[in-house]
Formats: sequence, C-alpha cells, structure tokens
Amino acid sequence: MVEVFAVIRKEKSYGLKEALYKEGIPYVSWLVKGRGKEGGLRYKGLIREKVLMPFLPKTAFSIICSEEEAQKVVNLIIDKAHTGAYGDGKVFLIKQQEEVSTMRMVKAVVRPERVYEVIKALEKKGFKAMTMWDVVGRGKEGGVQVGETPYDELAKTMLLVAVEEEDVQKVVDTITKSARTGAYGDGKIFLCPISEVWTIRTKERGL
Repeated sequence: MVEVFAVIRKEKSYGLKEALYKEGIPYVSWLVKGRGKEGGLRYKGLIREKVLMPFLPKTAFSIICSEEEAQKVVNLIIDKAHTGAYGDGKVFLIKQQEEVSTMRMVKAVVRPERVYEVIKALEKKGFKAMTMWDVVGRGKEGGVQVGETPYDELAKTMLLVAVEEEDVQKVVDTITKSARTGAYGDGKIFLCPISEVWTIRTKERGL
C-alpha cells in the first residue's frame, strides 16, 4: 500500500471530492495553509515587491491505495486540480518501505508561538515552499498540569517541507534551532521518504 498525499487549491477541492466519490476512492481531507517556491502571493509594484499573502488557503488530501491504483489516483488529482497557474499545488507518492529515495518529507510539530521564527529561518536558507496547519498533541509527559487542572492536549503547528536528500540536514538543523526553547513541548521532527512528486500546474514530475 502507498499514500498519495496532495495539497491543492481550496476552491478545486470540491470537484476532486466529487470525482473521488464517483470512483469509489476513500480519502481524508482537511484545510491547511500553504505556498510554493514563490513564497506566497506577491505583488510587483513600481518600487518594490510586496507579499500580499504569505500563505494561501489549501486543502490536503490523504489517499491510501495499492501501488497499482496510485497512478490512476495521481492522474485524477492532477486533472481535477489543474488550472495552469502558480499555486495549483503538489502531489506526493509516499511508500511505507522505500529503499531508494532522493527526496524527503520533513514533518515538524512545533510550538505555535515559534512557527513564524521557523518560517523566517527556513526562508533565509532558501526554503520557501511549505504547508502548515494547526494540530493538537502531547509528548511522553502526557501534557501539562497547571495547579489541579490537567491539559492532556496542547496546541501545536504541523509544518511540511519537501526537499531533496542533500538538503534534509540543513532543513532539520534550521527547524531545530529556530523552534527550540529548551523546555518540554518543543516538538518533534519526522522524516518520510518520497517516491515521486508531481507539480500540478506543469503536470510534471519533480519538486
């Protein structure tokens, strides 16, 4: 089994959901914020370039299917999500046991109050493309105790950054340095191999 993970325009998600339903393909979807290598929606003025929206509303899809069905699912997503403009999104093929992979998905769960420091640090290193959404989580401590009140789930932010193998350590080090406070609850970083990537706008393979 493999996972087809896609991040697409929010407004194109409704057509994709309908198509998946008609094909009998089960999926999980949720709202996220994302951007590509352009670093968000930008406006080029006469004097300087402005960032109008650093992140845009997107919808993420996770579809678990057989390897034989994967290409059909990928083609369906690209067909339904494609507009030809920047911001169409990406489709990732993730195999659970991938022996040879030149790309990695860096999944970081960080404190929400540190997320913009992390984003700025990644931008300075040249990594602008990422997806993020709000989550809840806890570590081995099982949450925190404030007086007599236990909090077993804490607010966190999930960040996804897809990179080539040679950039993995640089991204991990950047996130670790910018997200760390030294206290319990700073978060975790996970690495997942990516088998293939498609850019929906160009319909081509590759980051």
